[in-house]
Amino acid sequence: MFTKNITNWAALIAVFAVIAVSVPVSVSNFSIDASTVSAFGSSGGSGGDGGSGGDSGCGGCDAPDPDPDPDPEPDPDPDPTPVCTDDAANNTGGALPCTYPPTPVCTDDAANNTGGALPCTYPPTPVCTDDAANNTGGALPCTYSAGLTCADNVTFTANDYSLPRGGGNVILTWVTTGVDTISINGVSSTNLSDSETVNVTSDRTFTMNIFENGVVQDTCPIQIDVDTGGGGGGGGSRSPQCDLDISDEKITAGEEITLTWDTSRNNEVKIEDNHGNVLLDSDDRDDFEGEMTIKPTKDTEYTLTSSRGSRKRNCSVEVELENTITVFSSRTQDPRVAGISLTQVPYTGFEAGPALTMIFYALLTIWGLFVAYIFAIRRDFIGGMSLAGAHDHVSYTDMSTDAVVEDAEAQTEAESYVYAVAHTEAPANLPTASVAPVIGYAAVQRTDEVDESIAMTELENRAHAQKVLLSSDAMRFFMNATESDATRNQTFDATLVQAKASFPSEAGWVALNLARMETLITNDVAAEVVVTQTEAITGGSLAEAIITGNVVSAYQLIAHRPMIALADAASDLDAVYRSRKGEEVHVSDMLASYAVSVSTESLEGAIKALTGALDGTYESEEAAVKMAIMKAVKSVS
Repeated sequence: MFTKNITNWAALIAVFAVIAVSVPVSVSNFSIDASTVSAFGSSGGSGGDGGSGGDSGCGGCDAPDPDPDPDPEPDPDPDPTPVCTDDAANNTGGALPCTYPPTPVCTDDAANNTGGALPCTYPPTPVCTDDAANNTGGALPCTYSAGLTCADNVTFTANDYSLPRGGGNVILTWVTTGVDTISINGVSSTNLSDSETVNVTSDRTFTMNIFENGVVQDTCPIQIDVDTGGGGGGGGSRSPQCDLDISDEKITAGEEITLTWDTSRNNEVKIEDNHGNVLLDSDDRDDFEGEMTIKPTKDTEYTLTSSRGSRKRNCSVEVELENTITVFSSRTQDPRVAGISLTQVPYTGFEAGPALTMIFYALLTIWGLFVAYIFAIRRDFIGGMSLAGAHDHVSYTDMSTDAVVEDAEAQTEAESYVYAVAHTEAPANLPTASVAPVIGYAAVQRTDEVDESIAMTELENRAHAQKVLLSSDAMRFFMNATESDATRNQTFDATLVQAKASFPSEAGWVALNLARMETLITNDVAAEVVVTQTEAITGGSLAEAIITGNVVSAYQLIAHRPMIALADAASDLDAVYRSRKGEEVHVSDMLASYAVSVSTESLEGAIKALTGALDGTYESEEAAVKMAIMKAVKSVS
């Protein structure tokens, strides 16, 4: 029994020990924890069901703690109060909860999210959506180019617009500004400025399309006509045509008339009246047909001229004004004075008596003789006209030149005169001064100039034979850099060969200007002298480029000093003009041969175009010269 009780108590103690370790158990005021159980177990055994154990038994286990602690001691280390630890809060380190500043919002009234969280959002910016505009996809407003036109941006010409039967070669030349790309039917080149030779066997129109941003802006046509006539008098030639009509042939003063015209197979149209007024003068194809309203003030004949090169066709109409004279009053033709007798006319003669009259006429005669002496004898001329026999008195000294003339064996009277004066000693009593002699010097200087002009013309002919065009400054440079001896031509030929190997050609010709010449021949002195030489010469090839329509080469030849080059070309063409007047001049063989087919009127127009280069407003000297060249080419083409 004792053993059984010990076993039960042991089991009970083990259960309580487990409970006491994890959670304290309180029943009323009785508490059992691990230490109590341990103490309880070590006090002695049980005395039986109702007995007690030994002295150290559990006899006092059933009694409550005689001195319980009503107020337990507080925890010496209680948990701290939690605080806000967010550095972004307003109360970092303070009591929870954390507080924060107000969230910034969008305040722009133009935004989509005004009052909402940042960032502000906006509606998309409107942009230009027109594909034809310059700023497609950019900010409004859309912008557009002014548009390219043939009149403002293109010069498109041919060296011949009318070919004989069977056709032939034509040189097309064009220059553009502000154009992106071009295309010309029947022409392979797409360069913005170029020239190309094409073969034309029948009437043909070459049309240039000019593009900007891939869109055709304008079309520029030129017409080349070929004579289709057979034999028997040359019928069938495609000459310019014209038609001019007038709305009324008789009108009264103050009324208007309308002129209507139409032309074809031409490249220029002109309308003028018989009073010297030019109503229209244009090469714009838009003007080749049209109408205009005029209010004539008197009988007038209007003439329309349709031309292409040297071919012209005229059409005329007339208008007559009726009742142009109005009589406001009438008068008789009877004289208002029936007659006047001589006695009624006051005498205005000279009445001073015989003596005074003789003195008066004597003084008048003396005065007349004095005036005649001053103007006729002493000055040897009257009003710029030399009097007969005025030059018979060569000298008033007793110094005869007959012996000197005979020794010189002069051939002409002029030679003897020059020789005698040049070899006659001046009287000792004449005043002297340190002045260089003039007699003979001017003639020698003139001879040197002529020789140099002939030398330059010879060099120019050698260059043309090698298909080389020289600028006038390049010719000046070469003349300054070389001596006038037998080696000059050899040096020149070698320079031409080197130029053809070094520089590209335009329409089969190599343009050799000053800059290119200086790369072939180094001579600083010659380069410095060229800058100071401004006198016009006939040694350049700009005139040849103009008269053959080679515009691209012409532009190369004006690269250094455009105005000087233009003056030299004008001098060349003026020499051709003067040669037609019978003067002896020196021009290149090429210029002389090509000028044969140019009329005197066209030649005058080309000279006028070159000499009037500054008659207008241009961006630069080069632009003015280029425009003058184009006008000259047009005049001779």
